[in-house]
Amino acid sequence: MRKILSFVLCTLSLCTLSAAPRRVHTIGDSTMSDYKPAATPKRGWGMYLQAFFNPDSVEVNNRGKSGASTRTFYETDNLWPSVKTQMHAGDYLIIQFAHNDEKCKGEDVFVRNAQLRAEGKDTLTDMRGTEPNTTYKEYLRTFIREARSMGVTPVLMAPICRAYFKDGKINPEGRHDLTNANSQLPVNKNYVRCMREVAQEMNVPFLDMTARSCEMYETAGKDYCMANYFNCGDKTHTSAAGGMAIARLAFQLISNAPELAAMRPWLVSPEEDELQAYAQQIEESGKQAAFAAKGKPFSETLPVSGLSNMQTSKKGCIAAGGAWPAGEIDEVANRYIEYTIAAEPKKGLVIETITLPVRAKGSDGMNLHINYGFGEDFSGVTTIYENTALPKGKWLTITLDQPILVPAGQTLHLRILPWHDSNGRPQTKRYLQLGDLRLTGKRLF
Repeated sequence: MRKILSFVLCTLSLCTLSAAPRRVHTIGDSTMSDYKPAATPKRGWGMYLQAFFNPDSVEVNNRGKSGASTRTFYETDNLWPSVKTQMHAGDYLIIQFAHNDEKCKGEDVFVRNAQLRAEGKDTLTDMRGTEPNTTYKEYLRTFIREARSMGVTPVLMAPICRAYFKDGKINPEGRHDLTNANSQLPVNKNYVRCMREVAQEMNVPFLDMTARSCEMYETAGKDYCMANYFNCGDKTHTSAAGGMAIARLAFQLISNAPELAAMRPWLVSPEEDELQAYAQQIEESGKQAAFAAKGKPFSETLPVSGLSNMQTSKKGCIAAGGAWPAGEIDEVANRYIEYTIAAEPKKGLVIETITLPVRAKGSDGMNLHINYGFGEDFSGVTTIYENTALPKGKWLTITLDQPILVPAGQTLHLRILPWHDSNGRPQTKRYLQLGDLRLTGKRLF
């Protein structure tokens, strides 16, 4: 227990990854990623995986990213290149994608857009969708090849289920199978099956988390799942209890995989009280911290420094093309409004409070995240605010008092990432309006 708690405390003290002799890197989407406990009830299972590894042997580098598909993780925001800078020979890489690859209903968005253009119709602006047999497989192969070229062992892990129950069972869509059984020419659109085929083709360990999470949810039952594992307002993102339960399944899958026998000496089997203490430390990490360093107070209003895949008018901000895409339930990593503030070359700064007035115009289906990261590669991505029910037509002032340390010479990037509940069709005339973003803090001596 002491080792688990000391690891968490060390992590919260900004310890670097370089201290560990080995690392287990995890890449995937919002079901895996880190969240600030004060920002949202969502918890990614990657936040808890370290509890099952001896911290003297291994550090878990959780790089799951909300809204990411295989395509966007590889091609946008420098996510994959920054992970590669942290990987070294002897490390392991766990790869788990599909939730956002499904955004085009099993089709590749570029192929679908070509069809829409040929039909004279508006094209899709959400570029995450991949086709499971082609682009999805190819991105998985690319991650595998590039990891192996660095001496890193890749592991494919099937995505966790969505809690899509029907008659007590998880339906095919919840198991990431978008095959249309009613079509005259049914085509395999099963992302888990396609991941397994890549694993067999490239001789990569395959861990079927889809099957294991499905079994866990069905055994617990819909009511228990929604009250305990998914009490976050949707059927995709797990709560703290759900995230820990999935991490335990990951531990079991790794422990039982013959191809991963080399990892077994690094694993530990914590008692329930140890897991509860570990989870509690994560929750406490989201509380306000006091920075003892002395500095000169400042208060500053930041202008918008850039837009990505968005457009503005007098009415407010909207997705590029003038419509919010259908079917979105999470942020889109490369669609945002950005603000930046730089620390001096030899002096850091601490952001103590952030305030931002926001208003949804046109409907009450607007949602947003506020993330921060550092530098042009947007490293250290952290979600510090989430609102999935902005009230229509009412100004809401977001006030955050979670201190952020900006090291000397670094630039902090704050990103507002909106999306809209679409009810199955693109939404126009729906805007996000922003007031002045204001920071207070101190520039360190």
